[in-house]
Amino acid sequence: MDKYIYNRVEKHYHYLESLGYNVVAVFAQGSMNYGLYVNDDEYKSDVDTKAIVLPTLDDLVNGNKMVSTKYDFEGEQIDVKDIRVMMDMWCKSNPAYLEILFTQYCMFNNKYETYIRQILEMGDDIVKMNFPQLAKCISGMSKEKVAAMEHPYPSLIDKIEKYGYDSKQLHHIIRLNRLIIEVFLNGIPFGEALDISEQERFKNFLINVKKSKYSLEMARRMAIEYDEDTKQIKEQVIEQYKDFKFDSNTYNKLKNIIHKMVRYNIVEQIKEEI
Repeated sequence: MDKYIYNRVEKHYHYLESLGYNVVAVFAQGSMNYGLYVNDDEYKSDVDTKAIVLPTLDDLVNGNKMVSTKYDFEGEQIDVKDIRVMMDMWCKSNPAYLEILFTQYCMFNNKYETYIRQILEMGDDIVKMNFPQLAKCISGMSKEKVAAMEHPYPSLIDKIEKYGYDSKQLHHIIRLNRLIIEVFLNGIPFGEALDISEQERFKNFLINVKKSKYSLEMARRMAIEYDEDTKQIKEQVIEQYKDFKFDSNTYNKLKNIIHKMVRYNIVEQIKEEI
């Protein structure tokens, strides 16, 4: 399984290179990081990724919009972000982007590996940089997934018609509830809290949820209950951290690494052109 996931991450990396991107790194995003990757007769998880790319000299001179786009590649999704956009996602404490700081499934461009490893070493500090905002984001994501659970998106029509809901959304609602409990109530570091592979009973429960083993009525009930619990914990966190101040030291350190990486890239590009 590990070999297969690494192979898919590598293919995403080379696909982006073929499109002309100056890729810094590609990271697996989703079930692989939670210990919930499934590949059997009933269900096959996708290997989706998030990628960091660098701007070119022309991008900076012309004031081009920073890259933030998605590609469908062989049935999987690649979320591509300019390094400056990715920094903004980290500062906003978006858990879907924080998680890539802790994944074991990644591929680096050797030219920028020193820089990206410096950022990864700051993972825990980046998570805590805007800590109470993380609780807000987790709760917000949960609420969005409640709304999306029965929405007939074109890609999900068959699933909605068969089961009445998208089980993938439900499993995320439940997983996000566990995440906010572990991080904010139990004090477990974010990177550790993501991975539930050792929590056998909970893991099997979530896999059964992903496989649509529960009725629409039960799914609705679980979605409401877990989402409400997540919301209540978020409110507690906001009160607990009402005097919290954004960690500008971590932000400045992160910004400095990213600026060095962008400058290095531009200098190398100019050398090649000369």
